[in-house]
Amino acid sequence: MACLAMLAGLTQLGRRVQHFRTRACLTARESVGQVTGLPGRHLDSWLMPQPVCRRLFARAAAGVELSVIEGTLGTPVAGASGRWCEHPGDLRPIAETLDLPILAVVSCRGNDSGSFHLPAIPEQADAVLLDEVDDPALLPRFRRMIHLAVGLPVVGAIETLPGLRTAVENQPADRMLSADMIDDLAGAFLKHANLAALDELARRRPFPAPAVRRDLAGRGRRRFRVAYAQDEAFGGYFPDTIESLEALGADLVEFSPLRDGALPEGVGLVMIGCGLPDNHAEELASNHSMIAALGEHVCRGRRIYSEGGGTAYLGRRMIINGRRYPGAGILPFDAELVDAPPPPAPVTRQLLHDSWLGPKGTVVRGYKSGRWRLIAGLERFECPACFGALSAEGDWFFHHHAVGSLLHLHLGALPEVVAAFAGPHRPSLKRPTARGLADRDADRNRGFDRGDDREPSDS
Repeated sequence: MACLAMLAGLTQLGRRVQHFRTRACLTARESVGQVTGLPGRHLDSWLMPQPVCRRLFARAAAGVELSVIEGTLGTPVAGASGRWCEHPGDLRPIAETLDLPILAVVSCRGNDSGSFHLPAIPEQADAVLLDEVDDPALLPRFRRMIHLAVGLPVVGAIETLPGLRTAVENQPADRMLSADMIDDLAGAFLKHANLAALDELARRRPFPAPAVRRDLAGRGRRRFRVAYAQDEAFGGYFPDTIESLEALGADLVEFSPLRDGALPEGVGLVMIGCGLPDNHAEELASNHSMIAALGEHVCRGRRIYSEGGGTAYLGRRMIINGRRYPGAGILPFDAELVDAPPPPAPVTRQLLHDSWLGPKGTVVRGYKSGRWRLIAGLERFECPACFGALSAEGDWFFHHHAVGSLLHLHLGALPEVVAAFAGPHRPSLKRPTARGLADRDADRNRGFDRGDDREPSDS
C-alpha cells in the first residue's frame, strides 16, 4: 500500500517511475501499471545471475527518473491474501548486486499520544517511509525520534486510511483501479512527502553499469515474425521477454484468439501467454476458424509456445466447474481449473527430449502456475511419436513443434532459451519409429537423404 501510494504520488507530479518486483512470476493484477503508466518489471535473484540482473535493471531504468525495487529484508511470505507472487521477495541480494540504498517501510500502527513507541527499523535501512500512521499530529515526533535514534531521514508518511486500504486490497484482480482511487493514493503520499530527501536518497549511489551481453551479438540481422495473443483472455508476458525477442530481430504482431479468424500472415512462431481463458471459454471454443488456423500452423511444422492459461487453451478440453469446453486440440491433455489453486511456486525443470527450445537435459527455472491441472493421455488414432511430455512432472508437453507448459519463464533471464526462439526448428521433436529409421536407411543406401531435419515447406 505504501509503495503504491508513493508511485501514484510521484507519477501525479509528472515523474516517470519504474517499479520492479522481486519475484518474477506473472499475476493477473497489475495495479502498478495502472498507477505509473509503465508495465511492472521483475528482478529475481533466484532466476537471474548478477550480470543478467544488472543488465535488465539498467535497460529498464535508463528511460525513467526514478526506479523502485520492492522487496523484503525478512523471510518472504504469502501474506493473508495467499497471492504469493504479489508479495515482495528477498531484496537483499538484489540490493547488493545493484548497490541500492534501502528505504524501509515502517508501520506505526498502535501509536497515539498516550502510548508512543519507536517502531523497529532494519539495520540495513538508509531512510524511512512511515506507514499506517494513526495520528498525523505525531509525525514531527516520529521524525525527531528516528533522527536521534538511528540518524535516518523520513521521506514521507502514509496515514492509516482504512477505507482506502480496504478498497485497494479488495479490488478484484481482473478490474482496473478507479481514477478516484489512484488520486486518493497519490494524495495520501504527497500530503506528508519529503521529496528533497527522497531525491537525495536516489542520487546517493552511482547508476549500475550494465553487463555487456555477448550471447546475442549479431543475431538481430535475421528477421522473423512472431504473433502473440493479446486480448481479454490472454496477455501475460514479461516486458523483458518482448524486448529480448525484438533484440533478436523479431517482428512482433498481436492477434486475438477470441476475435480473429486467422493468424497474421508470414508468422513462424505463435506465442500464447498466460491469462484467464476460463472467463472466456465459450467464446474461445466457438471461434472454430482460429482453432483451425492454429492446427494448420502446427501441421505445417511451425512453432507454438504457450504458458499457463495459454497452455490450458491449447489442450483438448478445458474443464471449468465440472463443465467441459472444447480447447484448440493441439496438446495431448485436458486442462482442469483448480477450485482453490495454490500460489505460483518456484520450480526447476529438465527437458526430457530434444526440442527447438533446447537439447535433452536442458535445465530451466520458472514459476509454476497452480490454476490448472493437466490430465494427460492419448486418444484414438493419435500417434504417440508426435505427442509427449517434456518434463517428468507432467506440466510441460509438446505436439510436433508446439510446446506448452504451466511454467512462467522469464526469458530475459534465459538467454540460451530465448535465442532458440529465433533459431531453426531443429532438432525435431518427433521421435523416430523403427519404420522411420528403416525408411531413412533405405533412402541413404539409394544415395539421398529424406531431409527429416530440413525446414518444413508450406505444401
